[in-house]
Amino acid sequence: MVPVKRTALWLVALGFFAAAPALAQQPASGEYPGLETGKMWTFDVPPLEYWARRYNFRPSQEWLDHARLSAARLPGCTASFVSADGLVMTNHHCARGCVDAVARQGEDLLGNGFYAHTRAEERACPGNYVDQLLEISDVTQQVAGAIPAGTPAQRAADLRNDAIRGIERTCRGTATDLNCQVVAMYAGGQYKLYKFHRYTDVRLVMAVEASTAFFGGDPDNFTYPRYDVDMSFLRVYVNGQPAHMEHYYRWSANGSRDGDLVFVVGNPGSTGRLRTMAQLEYTRDTQYPASIDQLTRQIAVYHQLSDLSPERAAANRNQIFGLENSLKAITGYQSGLLDRQLMDHKRQWETDFRARVNANVDLKRQYGAAWDNIARIRREMAGLDAHRRYYAFGAFGTSLLNYAGTIVRYAAEMAKPDSARLMPFRDAMRQRMEGRLYGNTPIDTTQEIRLLTAYFTAMERELPATDPVRRQALGTRTPEDAARAMVQASQILTGDQRRVLVQGGAAAVAASTDPFIALAKVIDPLERPIATHWTELMNEETSNNELVARALLAVFGNTVSPDATFSLRIQDGEVRGYPYNGTIAQPYTTFYGMFDRSIGMGGREPFALTPKWLAARDRLDLSTPLDAVSTNDIIGGNSGSPVINRDAEVVGLVFDGNIESLPGNFLYTERLNRSVWVDSRAIIEALRRVYDAGALANEMTRGN
Repeated sequence: MVPVKRTALWLVALGFFAAAPALAQQPASGEYPGLETGKMWTFDVPPLEYWARRYNFRPSQEWLDHARLSAARLPGCTASFVSADGLVMTNHHCARGCVDAVARQGEDLLGNGFYAHTRAEERACPGNYVDQLLEISDVTQQVAGAIPAGTPAQRAADLRNDAIRGIERTCRGTATDLNCQVVAMYAGGQYKLYKFHRYTDVRLVMAVEASTAFFGGDPDNFTYPRYDVDMSFLRVYVNGQPAHMEHYYRWSANGSRDGDLVFVVGNPGSTGRLRTMAQLEYTRDTQYPASIDQLTRQIAVYHQLSDLSPERAAANRNQIFGLENSLKAITGYQSGLLDRQLMDHKRQWETDFRARVNANVDLKRQYGAAWDNIARIRREMAGLDAHRRYYAFGAFGTSLLNYAGTIVRYAAEMAKPDSARLMPFRDAMRQRMEGRLYGNTPIDTTQEIRLLTAYFTAMERELPATDPVRRQALGTRTPEDAARAMVQASQILTGDQRRVLVQGGAAAVAASTDPFIALAKVIDPLERPIATHWTELMNEETSNNELVARALLAVFGNTVSPDATFSLRIQDGEVRGYPYNGTIAQPYTTFYGMFDRSIGMGGREPFALTPKWLAARDRLDLSTPLDAVSTNDIIGGNSGSPVINRDAEVVGLVFDGNIESLPGNFLYTERLNRSVWVDSRAIIEALRRVYDAGALANEMTRGN
């Protein structure tokens, strides 16, 4: 990534680009001025003047409403409505949970794919839902007005949460098909109420094979050129019938061309472009190194386990996918924080911003101390970090220490009033907690030992030999010996054993010789004050984040794109290749390239083509555009986002960004930052020629 050369452009980014002529202001680097904070625009504040200047495009309110109502949100992902009969398009990995859940005895739907040739064959996805954004309203005054000036941070957090819950509750009323969410914009500088129609009858229509959706596997993840057909289709039902959709995206007859204006409509998850330097330095120096270390160790364990048997390999497929995806993403984000030029520009921007605040007596009085307060808070967090990670019961996702922690805390928590208990022990959550605790799912002792070994190895490196938790866990043993001995000696391996211990009360827990119970009894009194202090710090930081955000809005207005919050955004861009590896990345790949990459890699996983694709080779138009890149500003959460043209027609389906886009978590640039998406023409070609899903293709393309 090459950051913008001129610091002055940061000031343009924060509100002054509106008056500048478009092309005359472009710097030599090729960056369009004013976009360092990104292009994740909200639908209630679209940048109409910017779009008009840059693209000669000014959409009507009707266009914007249609684009919003045709979009959809899934848990953790984006989707879109693509037919009048409730058909929903998203990525394959966004529907993996449903694909797994609807598989019947003897079926491998992840490996072989699925297609319902008739509506009767569409399979209900248990627990799934699809949200459609109906309207956005500003509730900043309602939230802020609930917190008197000078309220301490903890009390302010409680009042803020109470106000938000009240707004959401009033919004929902007695409706069963509404979901209401108050979203903090600009780190709490604004609060917006998002009101959704929620569809809870969701059924699987079609999913490609996992290896087709993730062709190239982890080696190709976050890279380009790509050759993935990462798609799946769901359908929403109402009263047992396909939902009738007034708003849905029509399908483009001709797709897109190099240089075309395109929009991504989706729910980007989280960015940190408006974070302070102290927050970014904490992330760089403390948070990300720990996360990268943990993910690396976990991935190694799951690969070792997968090598033991094909059954374990199949069972671990989703787990490895998620962990490797997270590791590659965080490593890419970290690369931006390690970029000295990028951080220097961020530091200079913050200095200029603070100078503007301090130059105004009223702004300085209200907001001037916030940055120093945040820096102090982050220093305290850094000091707590290692203890917070090891004075805990997670242990890299193992089960036994987590169960032990619940057992040790059960009697003490249940003796308290409901409102004073830790969250899992409150009446609203208790049944779910006990269901997990007493469940009869067998403990995989081999997996438990290996994950604990990795956890104890990390603990041994970070905690001194005198630390009470390390001393209890390891003593003089090696991490592997300690993990093996603890699992072999455990007396809480079954749900019945855990139930008996809980029902025996505090006396039974005190008398237990189980090694995980013993370790949990050491951790419990150490974890509680750390958790309390951490919560206090987070609440104090939230209050100071709001001060910084209000200063931002006071100085620059809301022409700055707010950070991602997994709320619906519209992100402009152009189909465009980019320089890489000494050459130029093509704007489109084709099916020719897909077959060539597979053949060139010897047809080995993860570059193997499935039998369906090999059989369809002669039927396919191999010159069909397959995947494409554009300058749209995306991040995690945008998976499954539609790519639409000026006419709000589908031209693609987002599934990734290139590796160069990952530092954009903190600073967006267009020169190398690219969204990667499945071309609409490839989707139709694959449905017709590979999957015998002509009826599905016809449903989407009807009338285009």
